Amino acid sequence: MDGQSTLMGISFLIYFGFCIFCIYQREIMLRLELRKVRKSLKEISKMVKEARTLIMSCFDDRLMKEEKEEGFDKILDYFIIAPIETDKSGVMNRLEYLLDTGDETLETLVKPLSPDGDLEKLENLKQMFREAIILNRTFKMVREIYLSSKKSKSLETMMQATMNLSLLVREAKIRFKAVKAYVDAQPIGESIGPLVAAELMDGSPFEVRDGVVVSEKKYKDWNLVIVKPKGPGARSRNLGKVVEAKILEEKKVAGVVIICAQVKLEGEKSVIVTPATGVAFVSEPEKFRLEELASQKKIPLISLIVKMSNEEYFTRMSDEIRDAVPRIIEKIEATIGELDKGKIIVVGSGNTMAISP
Repeated sequence: MDGQSTLMGISFLIYFGFCIFCIYQREIMLRLELRKVRKSLKEISKMVKEARTLIMSCFDDRLMKEEKEEGFDKILDYFIIAPIETDKSGVMNRLEYLLDTGDETLETLVKPLSPDGDLEKLENLKQMFREAIILNRTFKMVREIYLSSKKSKSLETMMQATMNLSLLVREAKIRFKAVKAYVDAQPIGESIGPLVAAELMDGSPFEVRDGVVVSEKKYKDWNLVIVKPKGPGARSRNLGKVVEAKILEEKKVAGVVIICAQVKLEGEKSVIVTPATGVAFVSEPEKFRLEELASQKKIPLISLIVKMSNEEYFTRMSDEIRDAVPRIIEKIEATIGELDKGKIIVVGSGNTMAISP
């Protein structure tokens, strides 16, 4: 009898609990989802604080703590507004102007914080802030999801808002690792293009134009013009402008070969070199200008894309990516071997942090 009573009691409790769950199902699920978002928010908030500490450790030691904090906070919310696209006429020129002006503004803000006026450290600091700005923006997006869902108390709104939560947390982790790579001044996955270009230059004489290194050399049976951002600072811009100027200077350009890292799709293998026709620059205005000039002069544009994961692209370069350099050079040789006679411009596109010259 006692056993039967106990069984009935347990059955009643289970039934009662089930009824309570059915009645308060929405509230329970909402609280569980809010708890998950709050946990992610705390995780990203911790990354933002640690990134702040890491970046401020790179500031000029002569600055007071208050000056460092004020300088950091002033830059963290800085961003560039995209030009209006309704009027397509001249949109690339306007975008290029805004990017150039934005880079100059960021440099003006960062310069007082840079130690000893070192231009290479200044470039690294600018890139640290770019990554920190994205990390902080991700934190704000997750905070918006949490607060708006908490305020609306709508499960449907909550579920829609949290659909991309895991992707946002993943993006935050990648950007935080990127900040650490810049603080340690280590090459990142995106640096594979400049690394290959530096390997091809192999100590040959070079000149610097607008933060871009240009070197001409005889490589086996080919006359190469090798172009890469100037290192070891974290530069990546103005490649298109310099390549455009070089094409106009030369009598005969047989082709332009660009080595560039690119984030792969899920399921694709990492460090696979894929040939493509076109320009693999990140900057759209530079890409546009080079495409226009090449199409007028009928110059082949070939890109060798080195595919890698999102994390590999933005964080410290792995040994697997570094060891792919000889294989990429073989691909370059095979590619330029199919071009006509004349000078061939080889461009190492990407962030050249810690890669000289």
